[in-house]
Formats: sequence, structure tokens, C-alpha cells
Amino acid sequence: MYSISGRVGWISALRFVSFVLLVFVCQTAFARAVSIGVVADNEPYSSFGSAGLQGFSIDVLDEVSRISGVSFEYRMGSWPEIYGAFLRGELDAVDEISWREDRAERMLFTSPYHVRQTIVMHDANRPLKGVSSVEDLRGLRIGMLRDVYYADSLRGADLDLHEYNLQSDLVRALAFGWVDAIIGSEATLQFFARQQGFANLQVVGPAPLNGQEAEDFRIAVQLDDLDLHDQLERAILAIDPNWIRNVLERWQEYGGKSLQTARFVLTPAQQATVRQQAPLRVGLIRDYAPLSFEDGGQILGFAVDVLARVMDMSGLQAIPVVGHWGQLIEMFQRGEIDVMTNISDLPARHSFARFTDPYHDVSVVGFTLSSSRRMKSIHDVKDLRVGYGGGIFYETALRAAIGENAIAFDSQEAMFQALQQGKVDLVLAALDNGNHWIRELGMGDVYIAGELSIDDVVREDLRFAVRPALEPLVPILNQALASISPKEMRAIENRWLGAKFMATDGWVEPLLLTDAEQAFLASRNRVLRFCAHPDWMPIEGVDTSGRQMGLASGMLSRVHSQVVVELELHRTASWTESVDALEAGQCDLLAAAPVALRSTHPMLFTDVYYNLPTVVLGRLESAFFGSMSELAGQTLAVLAETGLFQELRVRYPGLDLVEVESEAQGLKLVASGDVYGYVGTLATSSQALQDLGLADIRVIGRVPGDTSIAMATQADQEILAGILRRVVSSIPPAQLRRLGDEWVTVRLQQQTDYTLIWQALGGAIILLVLLAYWLRKLKALNNELALANRKLALIGMTDHLTGLGNRTLFHQDFERLFSQAKQEQVYFMVAMLDLDHFKSVNDNFGHAAGDESLRRIAEILRAHFARSEDRLVRYGGEEFLVFSLMTQDAQNPDAFTKLEQLRESVASEPVYFEGNRINLTVSIGYCLKIPLANSQASDWLRSADEALYQSKAEGRNRVLGNSL
Repeated sequence: MYSISGRVGWISALRFVSFVLLVFVCQTAFARAVSIGVVADNEPYSSFGSAGLQGFSIDVLDEVSRISGVSFEYRMGSWPEIYGAFLRGELDAVDEISWREDRAERMLFTSPYHVRQTIVMHDANRPLKGVSSVEDLRGLRIGMLRDVYYADSLRGADLDLHEYNLQSDLVRALAFGWVDAIIGSEATLQFFARQQGFANLQVVGPAPLNGQEAEDFRIAVQLDDLDLHDQLERAILAIDPNWIRNVLERWQEYGGKSLQTARFVLTPAQQATVRQQAPLRVGLIRDYAPLSFEDGGQILGFAVDVLARVMDMSGLQAIPVVGHWGQLIEMFQRGEIDVMTNISDLPARHSFARFTDPYHDVSVVGFTLSSSRRMKSIHDVKDLRVGYGGGIFYETALRAAIGENAIAFDSQEAMFQALQQGKVDLVLAALDNGNHWIRELGMGDVYIAGELSIDDVVREDLRFAVRPALEPLVPILNQALASISPKEMRAIENRWLGAKFMATDGWVEPLLLTDAEQAFLASRNRVLRFCAHPDWMPIEGVDTSGRQMGLASGMLSRVHSQVVVELELHRTASWTESVDALEAGQCDLLAAAPVALRSTHPMLFTDVYYNLPTVVLGRLESAFFGSMSELAGQTLAVLAETGLFQELRVRYPGLDLVEVESEAQGLKLVASGDVYGYVGTLATSSQALQDLGLADIRVIGRVPGDTSIAMATQADQEILAGILRRVVSSIPPAQLRRLGDEWVTVRLQQQTDYTLIWQALGGAIILLVLLAYWLRKLKALNNELALANRKLALIGMTDHLTGLGNRTLFHQDFERLFSQAKQEQVYFMVAMLDLDHFKSVNDNFGHAAGDESLRRIAEILRAHFARSEDRLVRYGGEEFLVFSLMTQDAQNPDAFTKLEQLRESVASEPVYFEGNRINLTVSIGYCLKIPLANSQASDWLRSADEALYQSKAEGRNRVLGNSL
């Protein structure tokens, strides 16, 4: 009986499996691929690149396919081609189509997945005022695409129109000054401007097209294909709007590059290469602004910042060698320079150079004094005298094309002076560099004839190059370049290559608010009340007329523009009252709230939009300190209701802290000697010192961790907090820096008080009598100030996150302490610590948790190595370095014991961050030995690093020593 029932069960199971397989086979057999038309050469929406079909629209269609299960077969062509094929029934669907009433009778439309804005773009170095109507465009040269859908509207408006066949030509026309403004798709124009390196081209505002400026992107299917329409519609509605915004940003701003970069990690062999590499002599062109240039004895520029970032990541060291291009390239060929910057990869240079990947492309253009001259190819200028930089990558091709009319110059300045004096008819230079020299020399009426095109050379690719003997450095440098995220590289570009002058009334696109957000604002009659710190300049302040000032005023201006609300100040007498008023619901938001407040007040915060170094100020006679533990027992004043008081009390229980209502009160207590020091931010404290006229107070040290500023709302105002978060996150980093520079830099400049001048004149006789006394006192103060300034340099040797030393401190003290150990014949100890599995901390808990973990390691290090002979350095990322002089006797534990105690402390003290418990461990390798007469300090580093590597190889969370 059992066997029969078992057989029946197996048969039933087999029948069920067969049925499932049959259904699957049938579905597969009858599933159809959907042919869909997409527009070719329509960057950044759809185009054919090196990896095949690509673009924003392609990414959206791929996501639709993933969600719906529909398989697309892409057919590319011009819009008339694919639209005609769709109408003839040769295609199942067509993408990037806008709804129109006449079209709705012939096809089914999905919901829009994107709205393409048509905008006006200008060169911010030649800014336009706001454009609100067609009348604002009259008298200007306006560029547009030929036969674009709104062409007739503009042609009938009596404008000076210049029509171009390609979007890329349109962008170049604006960059070269051939037109004053261009009209086109925001995403497309931004894409080409970024791709071609024209960071100064920016959006003015929406184009005045009477409702035609917004074009919705949808998918359309045949009128009778209801099933396909339903599948695509459900998929589009299921896509997260944030995902769509991120994809659009990736294509519009960064050309489709992934915003996630691989973590920079060197192989053991590469680490050894870096350790053994002596400082590199790096050639930097002194007159190639803004890419590299000398100013006041400093070498600055875009390439200099990229080089610094690469050196910092790789651990290599650079010694700048500054000169003109011709001098540098000759030195490089002779082997007197190790690395060249701003150099192009040419076959003729392969005998003496090994090249990295490019880090930037530049347009090489012709500058001329003739407004009618155009250079479409080099043959257009073969009868002109053409200046160029000697030794440049296109020199051979240029001389072959125009012969003796090609005139070489040793410096860019001399070349542009020759153009100014009529000694040449046209000069070839990088666009940004040429614009720099035109401004520098005050040249007027200089025009761009066009972009250089000679032997397939259109743009100059800038790279690093190393001597052949240093070829192992090329993959290290490439990996460092690849580890610079697109956003970080964009920030460097904006700093040096962006516009020098900004439009004062630039247009800011309003946020697209949800129904819930609109309802919330309507409930408040679109008026938001804010509370302010009445006296915390340059961050925030309120003048006598009740007008808000400072960095926060710029942020609220952004809220006003993007949210379209009115903002009213709820006046308070102090910051404490402002915090209380927010919690009581008397105001809706704080524009400049220290994020540390979250530890004592239930508030919702936006992302941080500004960071301020936190410092301790004391009297001139107060000693500089290297660690907060040195201030144990001292009384420090702290501004109330900033969260800093609670944070310091927890982190440094040995401090005697008192709260004050204003920075002025705290600094006056320092001046009177009632407290030892005042803890505040560098910018606001400097402003307060200037306003109070206190000359005998100075910075005596830095507090680990910055004061982070954000906007804040009540804890139950999730909708408002969400709106403010979107406002803050939408502000480009370059605009935040400019806003900070406007207030935090300019406002700290000393102002002249003419009342004091007249009082001084009135007391001139008294001053003459006391002159000798004042001279003696001034000399003494100058001596103290010189000593103070030398000690203040310590702040430049401090890692801002952990408060430990940085590589500057390492380079200053490492060899010195080693020499002292050699001279005194005492033990020299070097220990390298690496935080185990740090990547998983960042991945699982976020980078803020990672930062908190690094700060905790730094605190434990300070607790275990607090002697004057100990030096603590954050060596890079999650790696720390300890080096010190040690005596091994009964009163001093040996190195292993101290390091083992350190390891145990880390393992036994988890980090608690936002409700998460994070367990940490460290791997430690060290070297301890008395140096001999011929010993090298680098041997201790190498030995400690090898021990660290062995510690990690044996399972981590252990201490291992290594002998030389």
C-alpha cells in the first residue's frame, strides 16, 4: 500500500513539473521583441558610443525593460526616419516623443519620464542680465540650431539669429565669442559645454518661447497595442524619480561617467615602489594659467591641484621645478626632471617619456585682432604670421603647413604682446590660457578665429609623463587619477577653469514640489519664518534694521528662489532664544545651525553646507598646545546652544567648561583673564576680535573636528526638512565656495575706522611723549608675535579630521627625532597601524560613521602615547603612524606592551554611531632598535610596514615586531 501511494505522488509531481515547464516554454516561444525607434547623435539622450548605444534615454529604456520584462530591439536614425517608420507600422514604439493632441489620435502615450527644458545659455565671463522676454534678446547675437521646432517663433521676433547645424558647433560659437547667447536643450548644451571643457558657459534661464520651452519625453506605441502600453506605463511609473534625476545628472554633468570610483589600493609591490622612491622633481609651466602659473612665489593652477591630489593619494612626494615650456622639456629629455605636467602623448616623445592617461582636454584656438577672420583649417591662415609656443606638440605639423610664417615664442606673455603690437596676425594657444593673457595684458578687441585643426589634431590632451626609468610609477599615477571622482574633478575644474565673473541675477530653477509639499506651503500662505543668530558674523547676523546678513542670508535667498516662498525673520535677542523659539514653533527653521546641536536638541538637519575649523583662542602669553589633553584643568568658555559644549564635555572630561551667550562675551573673559581660553570657529572668532579691537588674543591650537553648519527644522517637520534638504543638495559645490568666499573671506578684511583716526590726530602730542615707551612695548610684542606665528604653523601640520599630525608634521619631525635617537643612542620606535576592514565600516554604516571611527582611534592613540617624545600622524586613509624615542627600563613598558595595550583598547571600546554599535580592531607592525652611525630612518619605516603586512596576513587584530 505504501509503495503504490508513493508512486502516485511521484507521478503527480512529475505532471506538475511538466506543466510548469510547458508554460515557461510557451511564454518564451510567444514572447516578442519590441522594436523601438531612438534618435541617433542626440547626446546626452541617445547616441552610439564606444560601448554601443548609450545615453540618458537608453538607460531609462533599459530600466523599463528590466522592470517590465519587455525586450527592446533598438533602431537608430534621425527623427524624421524613425517617426516615419513608426507611422508606417514598421516599429512597435518610438522614444523621446512629446504628447500632442493631433498625435494622440494615432498612438498611445505613456506618462512622461523627463521634461527637456529649452534655455538661454551665456558666457559668464561676458554675462547677460536675466532674460524674461524676447525683448531682452534684441540687440544680441543669438545662436540656435537650424530648423529647430521653435525656429519660426524666433525668426518672427526681429532677432539677430545665427543658425548652426550641430549642437557642438552652437556651444563652440558661444565659447569663442561669435554669439552673445545660445538657445537650446539644457541637458544637451550643458553636456557639450562640459565635454569640451567650457566651464564658463552657464544657464541664464528658460528661453522665452511662449510655452514651447518645455518638451516632455514619453514612449508612444501603436494605437491598438494596449497590452504593450500597459506594460510600459506600469514600468515608467515604478521608476524612482531620484534614480531618474541621478541618471540625468550623470549624463548632463559628467558625460555618463560613473560617479562611484574604485578605492585607491596599491599592491605590495607598488607600495614598495612608493616607499623606495625619492621625492620627484616635477616640471610645472610658469605661464600656462589657469592650468599652472606662478603668482607671488607660489605655483598654482588646475594641474597643480590635480598633481597634489595624486601625490596625496599615492604617497609620492613632489619637488616643483618651475620654468617655461621650452626649458622644462629640455631638462626632462636630459633626465633632470622626473615628471612633466601638461604634456601630450606623441610618438616622437616615446623615446624619453612614459605617459599616464589624460586628466584634461583643452581647445587650442587662434586669437586675432580681426573680427571677421575665421580659421576652419590651418590652410585658412597659411598666408598670415602665426605665433605659437616653442616646443608645443603641434609644432612640426604647423611648420610643415605654413612654413616660415610659423613664429615660435619662449613665453605666452611675449606671444600675446606680439599680437598686441601687430608683430603677428594670429596666435595659437589653449583657450583658457589665451583668455588669461588677454585679461592680464588688458587687451581689447581680441577675437577667436576658430579651433586648430591640423593633421587630425583638434584638442590637446594633458597628461603626466615620467622618465623611462620610472615607468613603474605610471600605473600608480593612473590608478590615483582614476580614483579622483568625477565630482571632485569637477570641483577642481570649477575652481580654476570656471567663470571669473558671475551674473548677479542668475536664474535658479525652482524645485518640482510634490502635492504634499505644495499643501504644506499653502497651509502657511507660502511664508516661512526663520530665526537667526543675531551676532555670529560672518556666518549669520542681524543688522539694526532687522536685515539678515552673512553666509546664511545667501542660503535663504536660495530657498526663496527655489521654493518660491517669502521669508520672515522672527527677531530674538540671542542664539539661545532662537533655538528655544524653533522648538516652541515660533519659527519654522534655522538657516545656520551647528550640526552638533542634534546631541542636545531634537531637530531635523539638512546636509552640511559649510565647515568651519574649530580653534581655541587665548592670550598672547598662553602656550600653544598640540593635544586637548594638555588643557586639562583649564577653564574654557564655549558659546551656548551650539552643541559644542556637550561634545567637548563628553570627549574631554578634564576640561572646565563655561557657557557664554556670545562670542564677544567669551573673548572679553579671555582678555580679562577670567578664563584661560575661548573655543570657537576660526572665521567667527576672527570677526569678533576685529569688531572688539582686541589685539592681545590669538589662536593657541585647533580642536579636532570642524564645526559643521546646516539648516534645521523642528523634529516633527519632515516635509519642510525634506524641501530644505533638496535645496541644499541642489547647490553646486562651486557656488557654495563662492558664497563662503564672499562672506567668510571678504568680511574678515580689516575696515578703517575714521573716527579713531581723528581721535588719534587729536592726541598726537600725547603720543609723541609716549613714543619711546610704545616702541619698546611694540618690539616686545613683535617678538612674542613672531614666536606665536612660528607656533601657529603647527595648525598647518594637523589633520583636520583626527587632530593628529599630518604628513607635513611627519616630514618635519621624523628625521629630526631619528637623528636625536642616533646621537643619544636610545631606542627609536616606528609603529604603523591599519584599521581592519575599514571599507566595510564605510559601506555598512556610511562615511560619517567611518570618520567617527577614525576620530576614536586618534583619541585612543593620544591616550597611550602622550609623552613629548611621541609623535602621532594620520599617514593616509585608515593608516596611522607612531614614532618616538624610547628607553626600556622598569619605569617604561616596552614597545610591544604599549602597542598591545593600545590594540586591546581599540578592540574593547566599540564606537556607537546613530544607534549602531561598530566594533573596531587594528593591525600593528613596529620596528624598535637603537640606530647605528650608518642607519637610515627609512629602514625603520620599511621594517614597520613589513611587520604590518605580516600582521594582516596572519589574521589581523595583532601586534608584530620586525627587526632590521
